[in-house]
Amino acid sequence: MKTRPFIALCCLLALCIITTVSAHGQSKEFVLKKLKQYWSDNNNQPWNDLSCQMAVRIDPQYAKDLGSDEISIDNPPIKYAIGEWHYFSLQRDAKGTFAEVDYLVYKDSTDPVTYQVELQKNNKSIAFVNGSKSKVEVNNDSVEQKTLNLNQANTIFLKDWLLIAGILLAGAILVYVLIFRWLFAGLLFKRHWGVPSAEHFTWSISLLLMLGIAAALTLFYLGPRLETWIIMGLMGFFWLLHAMVWLVSGKEA
Repeated sequence: MKTRPFIALCCLLALCIITTVSAHGQSKEFVLKKLKQYWSDNNNQPWNDLSCQMAVRIDPQYAKDLGSDEISIDNPPIKYAIGEWHYFSLQRDAKGTFAEVDYLVYKDSTDPVTYQVELQKNNKSIAFVNGSKSKVEVNNDSVEQKTLNLNQANTIFLKDWLLIAGILLAGAILVYVLIFRWLFAGLLFKRHWGVPSAEHFTWSISLLLMLGIAAALTLFYLGPRLETWIIMGLMGFFWLLHAMVWLVSGKEA
């Protein structure tokens, strides 16, 4: 019979503790904290699919200790309810691809609020690379979040191929006008080279310059990926093939 008062006392203490924690969690005020979250692909290139959305919610594990089902502010009216995703569109700037996120943080405390973040397309999340985390901690002193890397390469759209083809075509025209004709005429009339030697040498230099243009363009625009190596490999193959034909032929005018 003596255990009943003890059990009742324990229940009363537990109720008081829960009530106190809940009241403490609800009494804290929150403020808005806008931060840019940058995203990149697995080649550390800025993510290029702006149709994706950044999804943000209160981290489920952190929510257990929050002491409330939601956190909110009145001006502007923003509410993060437990389990509810908030979505933010992607944008581009000089630094890369980002989403400007409305976080809620404690007003009078530097304690962080832990959020779970994802990049989603068609309601499906894109996986992170090894070592990247889907959780970010934000407080009222936070300045900038670390760029998050996705375990997926950027999609190469038709406009990307058209841009690459256009730049290579423009480069070929410039090489022909500025290098090919000038170098061929100089070797032929000033250096008195034979026509075949001057022609082969000029073509070799022109192809080498085109290889450099293709390598710089694809590495900068696409990043170090399979398509980049294929383009560089094809250009390098044509240059080597031409050089071998020149050496094997050994013809002079």
